[in-house]
Amino acid sequence: MMMLPALAAAQAAHAEQAATAPQTAGQGPQTTPLPAKVYHSAEMPYKGDAKKKARRFFYGPEHSGYNLEMHETVLGPGVETHALHTHAHQEIIILMEGTVQVSMDGRTDTVEAGSVIFYEPDRPHNLRNAGTTPCRYYVVELRGKNA
Repeated sequence: MMMLPALAAAQAAHAEQAATAPQTAGQGPQTTPLPAKVYHSAEMPYKGDAKKKARRFFYGPEHSGYNLEMHETVLGPGVETHALHTHAHQEIIILMEGTVQVSMDGRTDTVEAGSVIFYEPDRPHNLRNAGTTPCRYYVVELRGKNA
């Protein structure tokens, strides 16, 4: 009978570890509220190659149930994120290094490091590395209750 408490404790520890583990690109959101924690760079591996690589820090609900996602992308010179597209949520992009050309709502703008880009929902957008060196940016997606 002593095995049941040990098994329950092991299952609880595994569930907590899974809830606080970094999400990788392509996975859906975690279902439990995001914990307060530090996401150490060394623990967040990139997926991709020199042309385009990314890593997700988190994706899931905050304490009120509103889904958030944060990831980092590095694009090689001349590389486009993806074709012009729309989605139902808002995005905030913080350009850390390099220069990008942003397309949104039929307009283009050249954006330098240190700038912030805000995409509204359901508006066509994308970006391309307009420089000769890699660009690096962080994305915060405000996905809402149903994303």
